[in-house]
Amino acid sequence: MAKLCKAGIQLREQIDDEFSQRDRRSDGWIADARHFANSSNSDHIPRDGVVRAIDIDANLNDHPEATYALVEQIRKCAKRGDKRIKYIIYDGKIMSPILNWKPRRYRGANPHRSHFHISFTTLGDNNSKWFDLTGERHNAKRSKKGSRKLGKSISSSSSSDLSSGGLGCKCDCKCRSSISLA
Repeated sequence: MAKLCKAGIQLREQIDDEFSQRDRRSDGWIADARHFANSSNSDHIPRDGVVRAIDIDANLNDHPEATYALVEQIRKCAKRGDKRIKYIIYDGKIMSPILNWKPRRYRGANPHRSHFHISFTTLGDNNSKWFDLTGERHNAKRSKKGSRKLGKSISSSSSSDLSSGGLGCKCDCKCRSSISLA
C-alpha cells in the first residue's frame, strides 16, 4: 500500500493548522488513472511504496493573496536550504533549484491555478521535521490552542498518512514529466 512521504505529511499538517477552514477540494497526493496513463514520471505515482508529491487547494481563505504568500514562503524555505523540497508549481510558474528557486514559466498542460503542487526529494521519505516557512527557528514550545501538531515535527515512526482520505491528485498535469528545463 502506498504512503505519502513524511515531509509531505508534515507540510500538509502545517498548512492545515494555519488554514484550518481552507477548501480541500483540489487537495491530493496519490496518482489517479490520468497520471498513470499520461505520465510515468509523476511524483504522485508511488516509487518503492512512497508518493513524493502533494497538491494543496489554492483557496486557503477569502483572500487569494494568501496562497501566493504561502507558496512564496515554501519557495524561500527551499531556497534557504531545505533539500526535501524538489520543486513547486503554481499559477503557471515553476520554482526549483535549476535557477536558484527563481520562478519561471511552467510549460505543462495544467497551469496549476486551482491548486499548488509540491514535489519532494527522497530526503523527505522519512524526514518529518518542521518546515521553517518564516525563516525563524521554531521550537517545541510553540503551540496554538486546538491545533494538532503546530510547532512540532510529526513523529518519524508514524506510518499513517494523517487525514489523506486516500485522495488522488485532481489535476490533469503530468507534474514532473511536463517540466520544461528551458
